[in-house]
Amino acid sequence: MNAALAHSRCFLIASIPLMLMQACGSTTRTSTATPSTQPAAAIDAVEPRPVSARPAAAIASPQAATTNITRVTFAEEGADFDPCVSPDGRLLVFASTQHRATSDIYFKRTDTRVVTQLTNDPADDAMPSISPDGSKIAFASNRSGNWDIFVMPIFGGRPVQVTNDPADELHATWSPDGQSLVYTRAGAAGRWEMWVTKAGSESTPHFIGFGLQPKWCPIAGTGANGTDKILFQLGRERGHRSYSLWTLDYADGVTSNVTEVAGGSELAIMNPAWSPDGRWISFAQADILDPDNAIDQPRNTSLWIASVQGEGRVRLTGSDGSALSPTWSRNDTLFFVSDRTGTENIWSLNLAPAIATAKASIPGNADAAAATTDTTSATTATVDDPMNDQDSQ
Repeated sequence: MNAALAHSRCFLIASIPLMLMQACGSTTRTSTATPSTQPAAAIDAVEPRPVSARPAAAIASPQAATTNITRVTFAEEGADFDPCVSPDGRLLVFASTQHRATSDIYFKRTDTRVVTQLTNDPADDAMPSISPDGSKIAFASNRSGNWDIFVMPIFGGRPVQVTNDPADELHATWSPDGQSLVYTRAGAAGRWEMWVTKAGSESTPHFIGFGLQPKWCPIAGTGANGTDKILFQLGRERGHRSYSLWTLDYADGVTSNVTEVAGGSELAIMNPAWSPDGRWISFAQADILDPDNAIDQPRNTSLWIASVQGEGRVRLTGSDGSALSPTWSRNDTLFFVSDRTGTENIWSLNLAPAIATAKASIPGNADAAAATTDTTSATTATVDDPMNDQDSQ
C-alpha cells in the first residue's frame, strides 16, 4: 500500500475513530487497517452519573443482545464507513472503498439498496457532513496533497476548497445556521486543534481550543446565555492519555464553560454525536487495558447514549466485538459501522427503548414517568441469530 493511502487510512481510522490514546509528539498514525466493528449488541441500563468537574466513567453493564439491528449498506469488498444522515432522515451519505482502494463519497436513500457515487477523485474523499438545510456536503480530501476541507452540492457538482494550508484538516461539521464549519486541524505542537471558519472559500479561520472530532450542536442557543454548544473528544495529558468527551459554549469567536461529560482513566470515550434535538449524545467506548484493543485497532468497543449533561447513561451494544462511528437520525434511529458479516458496512438500530430507559433513570426528569413503562423491554432483550437480522430492501 502506498504512503498516501496509508496516511489516508490513518485519518479514516481516526474518523471512526480507532485511536484509543493520544500520541505524544505525533499527529498521525501509520496503520493501514480498516475500521473493525462488530456489535454484539445490548440495551442495558447503566446507573446514571451526576455531572461534575471530573465525571465518573461510563461503566459497562452485563452484556445482553439487541433485537433491532438493520443492515443498511452492502459492500462485499473494501468498506463503507463515516455515515452521515440528512436532516429529514431519508438520505445516508458515507465514504466507501468498495470499488477501489481510495475512498469516495456515496449516498443512498435509507430505505433502498441503490447507491450513487458523488465523488470520483483519484485521492481519498471521506468524513462527509450534511448541511442543516440538506443542500450541501462538507468533506475531507487529500486531493490537494494533504487533508483539507471541501464543500459541494449534495447531489454532485464542483467541490469548493474551504481550507488551504500545509496542515491536515478534517472532521468538519456545520453550525445550526449552515454558515460556518468547525473542524480538526493537526497542530504543529503535536496536538489536535479545533478551528471555526465560514463555509465559503474566502474566509479566515480562528482557533477555539484543543480537541478532535468537534460536533456542533444542531440546535442553536443551547449553551449559556444563548451560545451554541460544541461536543468533542480530547486526550488526557497524563496516565494512559485516553480520550474523554467534552462540551464547550461558543459564540462570536469566544469559548466558555469547557466541561467534561464522559470519561475514565482506563477508558477511551470517542466518536461523539448529537441527537437531532440536542438533548442527548451518543459515543463509543473501549477499555484500553483490554489486550484485544490495540491503540489503532480495538476489537472490543460498545456504543452508549447519555444526556448532554452526562446523566442517564445507557449501553446500546455489548463490549465483546466492536461498534463504532454512531450518527443519530430523526425518529430515534442510530446508524453505525460494523463488520459483523466480515466486511465493514453501515447498520442501524432503534433507540426508542434506550431513550426510555435513560429518561426513567434521570432523577426529576419530566419524561421519566412516561418512559418507565418502556424500560422493561429495553433491558431484557433476547439473543438473535445474526443471520436473521433484518436487511433494508
